This record gives sequence, C-alpha cells and structure tokens, in this order.
Amino acid sequence: MPYATKPSEGRYVKGGLIIDYVKMIRSNPQLPWAEHLTPEELEQVQQLILAASWYPLELFQRIGLATFKLIAKENYQVIRAFGRASADRMNAENPGLVSPGRARDTLRKYRLIQDRLYSFRPVQTDDLAPQHLLIHTYSLPEETAARLIMEVVAGTVERLLELSGGRNIQTRLIEAVWEGAGQNTLEVTWEEG
Repeated sequence: MPYATKPSEGRYVKGGLIIDYVKMIRSNPQLPWAEHLTPEELEQVQQLILAASWYPLELFQRIGLATFKLIAKENYQVIRAFGRASADRMNAENPGLVSPGRARDTLRKYRLIQDRLYSFRPVQTDDLAPQHLLIHTYSLPEETAARLIMEVVAGTVERLLELSGGRNIQTRLIEAVWEGAGQNTLEVTWEEG
C-alpha cells in the first residue's frame, strides 16, 4: 500500500524509483514473475504507481531482484548500464543537476536527489581529495539486492561524472555487506576534463 506522506517509521522509497521496474514487468507478462514475487507484490505491480508516493523498500528490492533474474539474466553489466541510463533520465528530469567542469558539485546534487527518494539516507560520501571520494550505501546483510544497488550506483556515478566532463573515471568496490562488511563502499576517482 503506497503512502502519500513520508511514513514515520520503516524504510520506504518513492514510486519514481519503482516505475521503470514495473514497466519491465508489465511489458513481459510471459515471464514467470510468480516464481520471484508474492501474489500481493504482483497485485501491487498491476496497480497505478505514483511517482511521489512512498512504497516499502522491500517491494523495490524484490522487483529489482526479479527483473535482474528474468530480464537482465543475472548480468551485472546490464545492471550497471541501467544505472547509466538512470543518470541520463535523472539529468533530463532535474535541469541543473550536471555542473559542467565541476563533477563534485554534480555528485553533491545527486546525493541530495537520492535523499528525497528514500525515507532514510541511502548514500553518504567521504571526500578524500578533489577528484577522489568514497560513496557509502547502507543495507542489512540479509538484503540480497545490495550488490544490485551498488552496480546501479556505480553506473549512475560514472555517467554523471562523464556528463560533467570527467575522464579516466574509475570505480572500485572496496567493501560490501555480502562479504561481511558493515556497509557498502565504492571508491571513485576521476580527472577533470
């Protein structure tokens, strides 16, 4: 059940994060979605998804995992490409997001946008040098979508840096909850264009 206002407890995401996944599910009815989603989740996917309403994080993660298995065929490069496409869409929907020649400003604005899409703080950054930072995302060890989320984040950040004029962009996962760490950390370096 979606919420019009931000729930006071629990972890939720805005419908805008779910819409692309729902479109993929609806446009591929021949796939065995029932093997990956509960009847309640399948019913939710068939309902109108409102971009500004709040939906449970678990629904977002489970439909993301289902599309990863059935659409992306468990290919992480496809997920990273989805992140890159998400950056292009985010840039089109948020004029002024990209600051040409100022990649760090672009990433700061990206983080602010992410804060609006989640009921909790999904992304934090540590600045290590002018073109070197760490991006942290927090997830519970049992949240199996954590690796997918990191691939989407990596693809999104790489593309935003490119749009800002960055070059020689490198992203490297240096710690992950699925490997026993307390958080997921992506190291990002680039050169200004």
